Amino acid sequence: MKKLLVLLVAIIASNLGYSQNQVSMHMYIHVAPENQAQFEHLEIDYWSKVAQNEIKKGNMTGWGLMKNVGVDANASEANYLIVNTFKNLEQAFKNNATWSTDFLGVEQGDISTEGIRKVVSIRWYQNESSIQGDNTNYTIFNYARPTDVGAFVKENKELWKGIHEKMQKTTNLDSWGVHTRIHPQGVASKASIFTRDGFTNLYDAMNYLRFKENNPYSKMSAGSKMNEILPEGFGYTVIRQTLHWVN
Repeated sequence: MKKLLVLLVAIIASNLGYSQNQVSMHMYIHVAPENQAQFEHLEIDYWSKVAQNEIKKGNMTGWGLMKNVGVDANASEANYLIVNTFKNLEQAFKNNATWSTDFLGVEQGDISTEGIRKVVSIRWYQNESSIQGDNTNYTIFNYARPTDVGAFVKENKELWKGIHEKMQKTTNLDSWGVHTRIHPQGVASKASIFTRDGFTNLYDAMNYLRFKENNPYSKMSAGSKMNEILPEGFGYTVIRQTLHWVN
């Protein structure tokens, strides 16, 4: 558990705290239905406290546990996401974190989740732009592979961020961000970016996603070149609920 956790965990919860150029490590995990209660118990009641201890020591900036919404419980795809956030790559790779459980009075092996979960993949991202939130409980993750990552980031910074800020009261959007993939890269690694839209409740997230004939975003984004930058749209969109988060 120790070795895997050193590579582990992230943020995105009730208090989104992504800052410019902040780095995050996303661990995508699959947990079978019969093990989910135990997995959540160990991560929330023990490992979140270990992560918070590392945050206090200056080894990371945040930790979060998220769960996919509306996904087949028996599917083999990842249904949980653990995110670690760092202020930069240097902090992430100083390897100062020990993940000691001594202060909890337990051994690492006693609270290990290795036997009840499967790590599907680990991804590293850099935050390029964001709108900070203070009550994000459900986050829409949009994964894609634009034809030009630089152009995608530029348009999100110069056009879409402003649109989202103007629409916050209408959509009840609490937080937003655009992230670029650091590792792995290449066509085989699929998505090279993701954006996130955070909401306080599931209704607002679902309402944001549903089709609307008179969508105000259409007029506001008249100058967008996203049809050229992202001709096939997002490749995968999923809502995740934040189960726990610490900073």
